[in-house]
Amino acid sequence: MILSRSEKSKRRGRISNSRKDVERARRPKSRRVSRKLLLFLAFACLCGFGSGALWLWWPTLVASADDWLKGRDGFLVKEIIVQGNCRSSRQEVVKALGLAPRQLIFTFNLKEVQNRVSALPFVRETRIHRRWPDRLEILVKERQPKALFYLDELYLVDQEGRLIAPAPKNEMLDFPLISGASMAQWQNQPEVWSRLLKKALALLSIWEKKGREWPEKIAQIGLDEVCGVTVFTTDKVWELQLGLEGFDERLKRWRQVLEALGEKAMAVKYFDCAGTGTVVAGLRPHPKSTSSQKLRAQTIGVDLKAEKHGQK
Repeated sequence: MILSRSEKSKRRGRISNSRKDVERARRPKSRRVSRKLLLFLAFACLCGFGSGALWLWWPTLVASADDWLKGRDGFLVKEIIVQGNCRSSRQEVVKALGLAPRQLIFTFNLKEVQNRVSALPFVRETRIHRRWPDRLEILVKERQPKALFYLDELYLVDQEGRLIAPAPKNEMLDFPLISGASMAQWQNQPEVWSRLLKKALALLSIWEKKGREWPEKIAQIGLDEVCGVTVFTTDKVWELQLGLEGFDERLKRWRQVLEALGEKAMAVKYFDCAGTGTVVAGLRPHPKSTSSQKLRAQTIGVDLKAEKHGQK
């Protein structure tokens, strides 16, 4: 077979290329691996030296940037707006932030600052927003006092039964008084008295919903580990013994007894509603009656049926 010169050159090129491939394949793989390893080590050393230098110079860079920004007054906290506060003063909220005199707006932890403000006695929840470039907006939700709790001194308590703070002495407070425990009892048996306090607050909520049209309001609530909750009213100064549960149903029975007694209810001193289906009314002693008459006229019982409400 006779080949032209061009075909002969192409064939020689193919043979030479195949020889090169064979030679490459015969080279040891260790050389290629070592080259890659050296490149990786060089890159790692370069990154390590760069990171180390950055770590060493980072405080200096941060300080320089901080000084530069403070010198330009561009991002300093210049205005603090506090909203929603009533019993917590603006000064108390700003002080609780714990910011430096020339504080940059982006150099403090927002969550930590919110927690410090939320730790104030009357503050229930706090939200803080950065308003660029130099303003902070603080929205405060406060705990609302529901009653006064006497523990050797008066404390304000909220609906959840948490002691907020000692009651201010220079302020007129129109809240029901809860009593029955000392500070020592509260500290020694916190679970017992906290449970009783929550029951008293639950009773206050029921009274607010059911008794809006009642002439009688709650003046004081007494707590007892055995007898439970006792209410003293404002106008007629009645004493209602309600026990530890079923306040809604027992208050309903009490109102039915008042309707059944009519004007005779003025002579009643206390109503024992802690029984099942009955209300025991204790009469006020008459000043001219003898001691034996006082004992005989001390109590009257009123039975309540499911369908009929009679009086005994």
